[in-house]
Amino acid sequence: MIKSNMRTVIQPVLIVLGITAGLYFSIKSTGMHAAAHMNNDFHTSMKHSQLNISSDSIIPEIITLEVTKDSMSGWNLFFKTTHFQFSPENASSKHVCGQGHAHLLINGDKVARLYSNWFHIPELEYRINELEVSLNSNTHAVLAIDGNPISKKINNNELVDLNVTVCNK
Repeated sequence: MIKSNMRTVIQPVLIVLGITAGLYFSIKSTGMHAAAHMNNDFHTSMKHSQLNISSDSIIPEIITLEVTKDSMSGWNLFFKTTHFQFSPENASSKHVCGQGHAHLLINGDKVARLYSNWFHIPELEYRINELEVSLNSNTHAVLAIDGNPISKKINNNELVDLNVTVCNK
């Protein structure tokens, strides 16, 4: 009788302790991840190598890179490519000529992986001095021709004209 009463007390206590510990570590991990994003530390440590595609049969290119103020908030980024197919389903797999994804760099730091040529940039708590989009292989390596990455940049002067610098803090 005492053993059965102990079980009915101990089991719920152990369940509550397990849930509490799980929530604590989940919140702590999420908080650390969010803090890293706020400090821009998370993606900056993700530097990718270059992949020289000079001898590939397909050489992609970024033709245009545009940023326009969104009517609700932030900015809309659009870039046009040639000879490039977005293949998010193949991310982290082997290189295929003319396939991959893009990376968005703000002030030299990678902030997002792009799986299409449109991306919304939210209002930020820091000033944007430079935006860059690079084309990347499925392997995440930056596609390059003779050491020159296939990328497009918009610098501070062009961003001022777009009122992108209003995100100062």
